Amino acid sequence: MKILSLLQRRFLKHHSIVGFGIAAALGLLNATLIALPAQSAERIQFFVGPFEPTVYVDDLETFAKTGNIEPRLASFINRLDADQKASLRAFLNARYDISPIPVSQFTYSFLGEQLLQRAGQVIQTDSYLNGMKAIRASLILAAADEAGFTTINVMRQFPTDTIQLDFRLARKIAREGQQIFVERDEVVSKINQVAQAKASTQPKPLSANDPQRKGPYAWQVETITFQNSGRLESSQADVYAPISTTAEPDSIPVIVISHGVASDRRTFSYLAEHLASHGYGVVALEHTETSAEKLVRFFWGQDKAPDPIDLLLRPQDITAALDTLTDWQNSSRPPNVHQDVNQAVRNFNLKSVGLLGQSLGGYTVLAAAGAAIDWPFLSADCEMLPERPSLNLSMFVQCSLLQIPRNTPLEVADPRVAAVIALNPLASSIFGRSGIQQVEVPVMLVAGTDDYVAPALLEQIEPFSWLETTYKHLVIMERGTHFSFLDRENGSVVPFSDTFTGPNPQRARPQVQALSLAFFNQHLKKISEADMYLTQRYLNTFPTEPFKFTLVDELPE
Repeated sequence: MKILSLLQRRFLKHHSIVGFGIAAALGLLNATLIALPAQSAERIQFFVGPFEPTVYVDDLETFAKTGNIEPRLASFINRLDADQKASLRAFLNARYDISPIPVSQFTYSFLGEQLLQRAGQVIQTDSYLNGMKAIRASLILAAADEAGFTTINVMRQFPTDTIQLDFRLARKIAREGQQIFVERDEVVSKINQVAQAKASTQPKPLSANDPQRKGPYAWQVETITFQNSGRLESSQADVYAPISTTAEPDSIPVIVISHGVASDRRTFSYLAEHLASHGYGVVALEHTETSAEKLVRFFWGQDKAPDPIDLLLRPQDITAALDTLTDWQNSSRPPNVHQDVNQAVRNFNLKSVGLLGQSLGGYTVLAAAGAAIDWPFLSADCEMLPERPSLNLSMFVQCSLLQIPRNTPLEVADPRVAAVIALNPLASSIFGRSGIQQVEVPVMLVAGTDDYVAPALLEQIEPFSWLETTYKHLVIMERGTHFSFLDRENGSVVPFSDTFTGPNPQRARPQVQALSLAFFNQHLKKISEADMYLTQRYLNTFPTEPFKFTLVDELPE
């Protein structure tokens, strides 16, 4: 199998990703949309050509409560093995403590409506119409009902007696989903084989300078305020300043961190602290329109939904923060901060900075590094989205950019960017091949094989094949999800189930800390020996459970 030719086929199919829509929605709204596969008031009918097998909600409820299988349900349930039956009962009995306010807010938002529209193609009313509005009503009513938000109650709240499930469409989605997962596994397996074969020829990394270890510098943190001229409100950033009595002007390299949706400037504090301990100045931004605080206000009806213009304002936040720090350096009257922080900031090298971002932050740092938005390509891709039964959750975010006025300036690159790490970025349609090719600085893309929000094959592996920059790395994290690098205890407000988020993200911290430090050591500090830690041989020194990391500099043919 030739990976590049496979990616070309995927590209021509407009990046369809299937089979994970419900799970992705679950992650964004607690367990709200987990009930979607089995919605009905009294019965569920499966449309299969001339046949319409029926499942009754009463029978499902009896099975959930007692385990007894009514004769009408037997032909369905008896096809399941013991583990599957137990899982189904647990699913049917699960109760979620959720208010109708955030359910309503989400289901009336752009992203919520897009998800429900897709779900409604399969989950239809008794007159075979798209079930979007009926699904929305059942979710909100179930959340408000005294019986609680349970799968059975969501079924009961569906506003028609019968729900029609388009079984043929569901089966098509399942088959396409299975196919893309097979392709993903083939690509990842081939990349891993090539990486392991190359590992035997790579130099043995020096243990004395292992980048996963904490560095020698103490550091201080100060919160600063900066103003993006495109925003009405000011923004904040945490500045991590390494303490040094010997630093000179421009001697402290700087890394800017951009968080994803529903996170904040503290989400990657563990990484910022690690980099600061090795002598880096770190600027952890808070993007106000998509921050954790903003999302909390939105879900409780206290704020409007995030504006699509934020896709352009986010990279401009990077520029605004760097400009604020530059003004600080040039000012004779420093801000009211700790003396050590003031001295460190005055020695920051703001002329050549590194960027690191995750999810929407991954898009942000790529855009700031020169990746250009390809409006015609994005428009064409998004026009086809309603016609495809498949889902790539990140596409709804990417396509939201089309809501802004067409004459809006799209230039957001900052010439001070010297190197970029993008974790789980959204990149396929918003940039396309021509946009990604505009990036000229060193890039590291990091993908998780179990990422169902920004799927690895479409959003990282394929865009990596488009990069033409001289220095580039692709890191694949087996069993990694879209949330494997987040600090769940610090700076993220969305409650995720363990099934969706994957293994404990703390188990991935040593690898991401080491790879980030080695990458920036090579491209910002110009430490020649750093490249020995950007190898598969080095990654093989880490445990392979629960995560296994693979690194390549180019895709095999």
